Amino acid sequence: MASAAASDEPPRKRARSAGAEDRLSDLPDCLLHDILALVGSRQAVRTSVLSRRWRGLWRSAPRVDIDQREFRRACGGEEGEPVVDCDGFEDFADGILSPTLLGGTGTPPLDAFRLHLLYEGRFITFGRWVRRALTRRPASVDIHVEYGGTVDWPPALTLGDGAGTGRLKRLHLFGVHLGFISGDGGRLAELLPVLEDLRMESCTFGHEPSSPTTTIAIPTLRSLALAVVPRRTARPYALTVASPRVASLRLFLPFSRTRAAAVRVAPAEEGEALASLVTASITVLETDQELNRRMNKHKLDFLASTRNMLDRFPNVRNLDLSGFPTIALLDKASQEFPTLPSLTTLLLSECDVGANCYVLKSVLRNAPNLEHLRLHRCKFLGTPKRKRGNSRSKGKSSSTCLDSLSSKCKSLQSVEIKFRPIDNVRHHDLVGLLKEMLGETKRQHCKKSISEGTVTILIPIT
Repeated sequence: MASAAASDEPPRKRARSAGAEDRLSDLPDCLLHDILALVGSRQAVRTSVLSRRWRGLWRSAPRVDIDQREFRRACGGEEGEPVVDCDGFEDFADGILSPTLLGGTGTPPLDAFRLHLLYEGRFITFGRWVRRALTRRPASVDIHVEYGGTVDWPPALTLGDGAGTGRLKRLHLFGVHLGFISGDGGRLAELLPVLEDLRMESCTFGHEPSSPTTTIAIPTLRSLALAVVPRRTARPYALTVASPRVASLRLFLPFSRTRAAAVRVAPAEEGEALASLVTASITVLETDQELNRRMNKHKLDFLASTRNMLDRFPNVRNLDLSGFPTIALLDKASQEFPTLPSLTTLLLSECDVGANCYVLKSVLRNAPNLEHLRLHRCKFLGTPKRKRGNSRSKGKSSSTCLDSLSSKCKSLQSVEIKFRPIDNVRHHDLVGLLKEMLGETKRQHCKKSISEGTVTILIPIT
């Protein structure tokens, strides 16, 4: 009866009754700040109308989250796509990042600053929002720029004189031009003295005419992810990683006949260059058209530099390689995969494992502690036909090689093969050759499954 009577009350009376028990406003500021951090800055400002308790609470929130996608509105046409209220967004960003609203010297520093832009050439000076946010000395900065329309080049981002980056431990950038990265990397270390996590995706970078090398040299860096595109230039250039404490490295490297970034790992003053590296993921992507994929000196130099970089990972445990041809996996002189004694998990995705699986044999020879080998959509050429008269001698040599190989991969626990039937690759030959390479004592029944057009073959090993 009481619940029925309450449901008959006018909406305003029910709202007043609910407002009389506002337990949320009784929470301490630290908890309310955590709530505001979850809803974004625009919604946080709107909470000012709830009560006097919430009126200025957003100003001291430890997180500023500005997202232009929240300013989409429906256009007048029936079939029209939503448009963005650019004027309203710009006024909002200028207002919330106003020096007077950010607080005075007593305002606590920011835990995080996030800015998401739908850039079409209008916010050329968006750097002022970044500079204002840096006055709050954030510990984390995340800037994501989606640019389209008539814009074919991302806006430039600078970090000023580094006055507000002394606490910055996490910097994630997407779709910007890295105006603060150039030269020998000395300036970068000054701007980001305590940075631990750096991620730069779909970003462009340039170099000074007198210095064709761009260096990432931050002594405190532990996690590095790079997916960058150089400026359109025919000049040779290189990207050098010189951060000895990096434990996680992820690289996406496009290349063509005329443009590519040769990656190097600079030697450290003491010990190996990246002795702390545990996990690495490297993707190389050829951007030439099908009719223009012939190798030239520029491509060969790039792939050779990528292969040489693998030699600088002495203690890597987890390694993912994607798009690698054989010349990027094997040393030119020795035709061997790098010696990686600590490697336990290796993923080769869309790589060329060579004729008769020569690359895989080199991997098993030089990674004695490998436990899990995964081959996803790899290219494979079967065993070539033997000539008459030489079958006996070649058979003995092959058997001796396989017996020696089987004794060196005692740690291997599983081999996973993934492919699509449309790839037109004879994976039955690959499975058979792998079983032969692993020896009689390690042969097990394969487990086969199909999901979304992809066939997975798992070879468990005892």
